[in-house]
This record gives sequence, C-alpha cells and structure tokens, in this order.
Amino acid sequence: MTTNVDAVTIFNGRTDKTTRRKIYIPTVIKDVSYVEGKGSKVADNGVWSDDVQYKIRVPLISVIQDNRVFLSDLRYAKLDDGKAAGHWTIQKGDLVVRSEYTGEKSALYEDEVAVYAREQGVDLIHVTEYADNTSGGSLYTRHWRIGGK
Repeated sequence: MTTNVDAVTIFNGRTDKTTRRKIYIPTVIKDVSYVEGKGSKVADNGVWSDDVQYKIRVPLISVIQDNRVFLSDLRYAKLDDGKAAGHWTIQKGDLVVRSEYTGEKSALYEDEVAVYAREQGVDLIHVTEYADNTSGGSLYTRHWRIGGK
C-alpha cells in the first residue's frame, strides 16, 4: 500500500469519570494513506453546501506511537484510563488530524483538539465509519480504514 502522509493523529474518545465529559487520548500514527474528496451538495431548499469526505488507511506496518497495541472499540472501552494509554482504537466519534500531535497534554477535550487543529492549519476530521481489514491478504495490503467528515 502506498503511503502519502508522514503522520496523522487519532484522538480516541473516552468518558472522563470525574467530569463526565468526553476526553480524547492522542495517538500518532506514521506512514498512512490519506485521501480527501471535496464536493458540494444541494439541500431541498436550494442551498449549496460543502461536502468533504476523508479516507485514511493505516497499514498494518505503520509506526504507532510508543508501540501501542490496537484493540477493538469494545475492548478499549473496558480499559481503565491507565491501561488505555498503552492502546489505540478506531470508533465512530473519534477525531483525526493530519499532523503529528506535539502538545504536552495526554488527554484533551474536543474544544482543545479543535483549537489545536486550527492552530496547525489542518482539518479536524470526525470519524463516521471504520473497518478492520487486517486479516487476509499480504502483509503489505492489510490495513485499518477510517472514513470521516
């Protein structure tokens, strides 16, 4: 699989037990395939709007921050916060930016992730779909697919 982006950062959402707000744990993933499709659509009332679709493919051989282990979203949700820091997942509602997160915080709220994306000049992608395509095929074609808007 051809990779065309040095790094993306996926922010995995978890519920903070003390504040009951959603927090996002960043994981930097290097050497991914990134496609951005821009278009427009017309609503019933005649108003045009932008329609941007993102497709990100994370090859099985990508470099994952701190050698974190991938877990399914259901298994990831069961982990306590300490153990979650050693893993990553993909689930609807997660956030992705097309850059390497260089901040100091190990967990951020959504508004902080949005500010970071704006400061970096990159789009904030909301994960709307994903697939685990890591079984079958050769080592070089196995990947996780992330779709977002």
